[in-house]
Amino acid sequence: MEKSEFIEARDVFIKTDRIQGNMVILKESEEDSLYFLMFVGDAEITAIAKEKGLVEPKRPLTHDLYLTILERAGAVFEKVEISEMRENTFYAKVFVRINGEEVVFDSRPSDAVALALHEKIPVFVHKKLLRRELSPEEVQEFEMIVKTVKF
Repeated sequence: MEKSEFIEARDVFIKTDRIQGNMVILKESEEDSLYFLMFVGDAEITAIAKEKGLVEPKRPLTHDLYLTILERAGAVFEKVEISEMRENTFYAKVFVRINGEEVVFDSRPSDAVALALHEKIPVFVHKKLLRRELSPEEVQEFEMIVKTVKF
């Protein structure tokens, strides 16, 4: 990984909206105007919410089972990278040390984020995947444009 191509996402936010769906937002810091946004399913948002301490399921979730097995087998999770988007799908990699050898696994970003939160390992996001928050002035300007366009 070329360090300058990635940011470390230290803040993970979740948002559920009945109309837009479940969203996970990753930022380098809460104040940062750049962010990574992905839409996820109900199971994935539950796993991430659990790892953030927002929900407490009565039984272990699927990723809890797998992580317990892998940890018992000696796997050491090192980091997660959300590296690219192809055909409107984000791709992530999970870096694991097994018997002293670094092994990289393909992952859905939502699963990788839940795993990273559980294991307290860093999440890196490629800068090309980041969006910039709009200023209040820009939002107002876009709203004016939308009001003047006839559909």
